[in-house]
Amino acid sequence: MKQLSGKSKPKWLVLASQMLAGTVFVAMTISVLPALLLMSLVMALLLIPVLRQVRKEAEQSGIELNSPPKNMVNVTPLHRRLQQDLLKYLGLIR
Repeated sequence: MKQLSGKSKPKWLVLASQMLAGTVFVAMTISVLPALLLMSLVMALLLIPVLRQVRKEAEQSGIELNSPPKNMVNVTPLHRRLQQDLLKYLGLIR
């Protein structure tokens, strides 16, 4: 693409401004990380009573949260099951 008539910025000035913008971005990102970590810790601590209440309400409504899954169906494709059986037979996997 051709440059239109008029003065263009020197390459060193463009490079310097890009480096400055990158440095500012990295510095701001690093300075924000501790605040984000602290905020996530506070939110996790605030979720504890909420999750306890949800568990209590689920148990009162008759939902069993720790029950084993019922009627599990193996949906592994046939070729994968044959592969696994062969590898078990050869002793390559448990």
